[in-house]
Amino acid sequence: MRPVRRGSLLASKWFVANLYIALGLLLLGAAGLIAGGAIFGLHPLALLSGGKVGVGHALWLIVLSYLYILVAMACVISLAVLFSTLTDSSLTAVAAALVLVIVMEVLGVFSVFDFLRPYLFTSHFDAWQNLLQRPIVWTPIWKGLVTYSSGS
Repeated sequence: MRPVRRGSLLASKWFVANLYIALGLLLLGAAGLIAGGAIFGLHPLALLSGGKVGVGHALWLIVLSYLYILVAMACVISLAVLFSTLTDSSLTAVAAALVLVIVMEVLGVFSVFDFLRPYLFTSHFDAWQNLLQRPIVWTPIWKGLVTYSSGS
C-alpha cells in the first residue's frame, strides 16, 4: 500500500459529493416528471412571464434549471469540503457549511444588509427562475454561474 496524496483525496471527496447531488437531482426531476405526467398529463408549460412553451422546449428549460442548481450546489459542496479540512468530523463540516448558507440567506433578506448581497453567493440561488421567462433574462444567470465557478 502507498499513501494517498491529500489533494487527490479532497478532489475525490468533492467529485463523489457532486455525483451524489447530481444523482439526487436526477432522481428528483425524473420522479417529479413521472408523477406530474401521470397525474396531470404532459401539456405545454406556462412560463412565469405568462407565455407558454411546448413540452419539448419545457423539458429543455427544466433540464437547464436543474443544471444551474447543480452548479450552485457544487459551490456549497466546495464550502463543505473546505470545512472538512479544518475539522476531523465530516458531520461538523457539513453542518458548518449548512449554517453558513442559512446565515447568508438570512442576511440577503434584510434590506439593512443590501451592501453584502453582491458578495453572498446565495443571492444567486433563485436565478434559475429567469429560464422560465420569455424572453430569458440571461444576466442574473451568468452572474450566478461566474460567482459559483469563482467560489468553487
